[in-house]
Amino acid sequence: MPLTRAWSKLKFHPVQHALWTTTKRFRVVPAGRGSGKTELAKRNLVRWLPVRKPHHDPRYFYGAPTQEQAKRIAWAHLKALIPQEWIAGQPNESGLFIKTIFGSELWVVGLDKPQRIEGVQWDGCVLDESSDLKPGIFDLNVLPALTWRNGWCWRIGVPKRNGIGAREYREYRSEEHTSELQSLAYL
Repeated sequence: MPLTRAWSKLKFHPVQHALWTTTKRFRVVPAGRGSGKTELAKRNLVRWLPVRKPHHDPRYFYGAPTQEQAKRIAWAHLKALIPQEWIAGQPNESGLFIKTIFGSELWVVGLDKPQRIEGVQWDGCVLDESSDLKPGIFDLNVLPALTWRNGWCWRIGVPKRNGIGAREYREYRSEEHTSELQSLAYL
């Protein structure tokens, strides 16, 4: 099936290519504004929608610090990236999720209420604006929700000095997770 017009051609960048092609489960992407990290992350979520899994209901989410912010950053663009032929029914505008003909689902969630992702297992996610996420959300809420399905995660964001989660994001970047993608620190 052809992709939508929202899949405009991107200018080649070796670090973005490394991010796109690595097989690492957890990717940490501290990068400046306009670096393309959010664009690549949204495209990565969409490319997983038709992929068959051992279970019938693959689930993915795009998360940001608040529901309003997540909707503003991702909802319209994700809908534009997904070919209409892939969508089963209509996108759920109030719940911010899309069901596909493949059985997969894509959700947009604000992590100001982490319980929005609890209760189910996820196959993959993007945590955007990571310096502004409340401390503990990854370890206490996201990681357990990725465990049973061996789900992947992209933690992306501008590496801020301040912000409620800046310290945790900085520490996470400096741990073993970052060594997996050391070259991506300057996307």
